[in-house]
Amino acid sequence: MNQLIKEGKILHWGLSNAPENYVRKAHAVSPITAIENQYSMIWREPEAEMFKICEELGIGFVAYSPLGNGFLSGKYAKETKYEEGDFRSFMGRFKPEVMEKNQVVLDLLTDIAASKRATSA
Repeated sequence: MNQLIKEGKILHWGLSNAPENYVRKAHAVSPITAIENQYSMIWREPEAEMFKICEELGIGFVAYSPLGNGFLSGKYAKETKYEEGDFRSFMGRFKPEVMEKNQVVLDLLTDIAASKRATSA
């Protein structure tokens, strides 16, 4: 990466889903601009260490899947059948029994959103 920066071919570079120790090693060789990891209300793992590392090293954090791969969107239910190749069919949070247990959370979020729409109208 340092060579590409020296040659003017890139200005910044980053990593996606890298473990903390790899981030530290890579940053020591060529300063990282940003880390991209999943982060949402249901996947808060970056709060454990990654945010601290980013702050310490001056690295930006780019969150992806803020709706938990669509889990928080209300689009999916325990009855949902996923098309072949849809990664959700392999994810634990989309298993019918998990969706059923978490429906109360999804209903609560729907109610909160509805109340916000009502007060802003």
